[in-house]
Amino acid sequence: MDELARQLNAVRSLRTEARRRRFRRSRLDRYRAELCELAARGASWRDLAVWLRKYHRVKVHPTTIGRRLQSWSAPGSPLPSPPAS
Repeated sequence: MDELARQLNAVRSLRTEARRRRFRRSRLDRYRAELCELAARGASWRDLAVWLRKYHRVKVHPTTIGRRLQSWSAPGSPLPSPPAS
């Protein structure tokens, strides 16, 4: 019975570890200052995606840039604009 209790505890600890959120750095993190500056100057998400591809050889979807900008923005601040059509 003691062995089963130890096995159950081991399984529970494995499940707890699996539930933890792991932070993974984004490829965009290294360009955070530039992206925020360009967005503040009125660049659309699509403009930012083209800038990354042309000057930094990073291919990323404009929506990904928008989500990252939203996560970087302070709570209560206006959200960045969606990509221009």
